[in-house]
Amino acid sequence: MRHLCSKCSPVGKRAVLAGLVLLATGCATSVSWQAPYDITPPHPAPLASTTGSTAMLPVLRLRPVSAVHWLETDSYQYHLLYQDPQRLLAYRDARWIGTPPQMIASRLQRQLEESGQWRAVLTPLSRGSSVWLLQVRLTDFVVNFSGPDAGAALVAGTATLVKTADYQVVAQRHFRFTGTLPSANAQGGAKAMATASARFVRAVSSWAAQTAATEHSARQP
Repeated sequence: MRHLCSKCSPVGKRAVLAGLVLLATGCATSVSWQAPYDITPPHPAPLASTTGSTAMLPVLRLRPVSAVHWLETDSYQYHLLYQDPQRLLAYRDARWIGTPPQMIASRLQRQLEESGQWRAVLTPLSRGSSVWLLQVRLTDFVVNFSGPDAGAALVAGTATLVKTADYQVVAQRHFRFTGTLPSANAQGGAKAMATASARFVRAVSSWAAQTAATEHSARQP
């Protein structure tokens, strides 16, 4: 490389160095040739309504889903547990359509809205007052390969239910769900992640409703 640059003009040297920088950073950003994957099926089945299982609950607002810093990216990340379990890798030719907290927020919002348990479910930017506030923080969203041809997707996080009248934390719970890979590649990982994510949002939605209903019953004279 030194021999190559020694024959370049100053402008040429700068062009070579710029090209090297682009090559070095190309894997860290989304590019057009990376295949985008989603955790929502193209034609998702209708969500099962739970209307009638509890009384209609007051208005709920979903806060923006947060995450640990390494999940604030659309990189499609995975572990090779059988080789180097501590090393976090990312596909060069695949990415997510959004960051994990963005994708989980979208699925959770839909799950809450279609559950039939709340009078209304507000987005973070919706106008209006709410009685309950649901906060979710992701701690894991990764595909773990246990072997060259096997693995599972992992989604984990903590949900916190808050009463907006005094911002008192009513309850908090950690959730962890996996989905088995149908194939050991990016496509199989995306299908497994869709399964694990669906289990995660259903569990969070059900827990929030049950907790709010229990709290409401306890306050009744």
